[in-house]
Amino acid sequence: MSVFINTFLKVLASLLSIAVFLFIIGLLISFTEKNKSNKQFKFTEGDEKSNNKIVILKLNGPIINHLNNFNNLQVVSTISTVLLKKKLDEIKEIKPQVLIISINSPGGTVSASNDAFNIIEKFKKENKLAIYFHTSETLASGAYWLSLSGDKIFASYGSLIGSIGVKGPDWIYFDNPISIGSGIFGTTIETKNGIKVYSQNAGKSKDLLNPFREPTKQELANLQLMVDDIYNDFVKIVSKKRSLESNLIKSNIGASLYNASQARSHFLIDEEISLDSLIEKIISDNNWKDFKIFQSSNRGSLFIKNFFTQNFDYFGNKNQITKMSIICDQLRFNISSININYFSNC
Repeated sequence: MSVFINTFLKVLASLLSIAVFLFIIGLLISFTEKNKSNKQFKFTEGDEKSNNKIVILKLNGPIINHLNNFNNLQVVSTISTVLLKKKLDEIKEIKPQVLIISINSPGGTVSASNDAFNIIEKFKKENKLAIYFHTSETLASGAYWLSLSGDKIFASYGSLIGSIGVKGPDWIYFDNPISIGSGIFGTTIETKNGIKVYSQNAGKSKDLLNPFREPTKQELANLQLMVDDIYNDFVKIVSKKRSLESNLIKSNIGASLYNASQARSHFLIDEEISLDSLIEKIISDNNWKDFKIFQSSNRGSLFIKNFFTQNFDYFGNKNQITKMSIICDQLRFNISSININYFSNC
């Protein structure tokens, strides 16, 4: 018995030592980050004295509204319209001739995608520069909507482009539930006459998407009308920016995803090209003898910082609210969204 206790105490001491070590490292990283420059962009290549400037802005993840106090967590990458404005303000100070927005995103909420589109449109009008969008992975739905704010769209081989459509709400109706339970395998619902749900709501259809009753035909028609209105706006923007007939977009292109080659043949992008080759093309087309490139930094991507941040949030927040859950909530509780079901676990 004494051997077991001694072994247990040694293991416990080792674990506590590791925890203390990680805590100290986390504090050091946090202190270092606070004392760093707040600049999001740094010079990465070329001649520092050159006046020919290219800025590469990297955007990754779903397009959603600002995450308030959770915007610094590195658990999941997101595209926040508030942070996008801040980055564009810094780009404005650099005064580049070309801005490349390197984006990989499945889309997002309708409002956030439209806001991001308008932010780029306004920035382009107020500043004399060319704006090119490039994707190396995914440019779909709301992200494609956003990319239409630029002058041209490029994509690497193997990337996925398109999904010009709007996703309406899923009304899940549990027919005659008798019990609801939760366990290690998640929530379970047993159905067969038994449970009745009474909701205190004022106004017809106020309990929209209540999973314990069937939708009415009128409610489904209203939801479909709302989705169709947003879809028509989406199609109009694609038609205007890509010089495509609306009927062609609806009947031929649809809401399918395409690889870069297919997207080019459907005129959804301008060229299939890698990011490095695009930079070379820009330099060549402008006949620049010298140039300099600025890129958005990837501060905060260290594994040790991510580990510390995630665990501090988990144990320090009494409600255990994670960034991922907030993202899921924003996508799930928006009546309509323009994404490709990227967060299937939400």
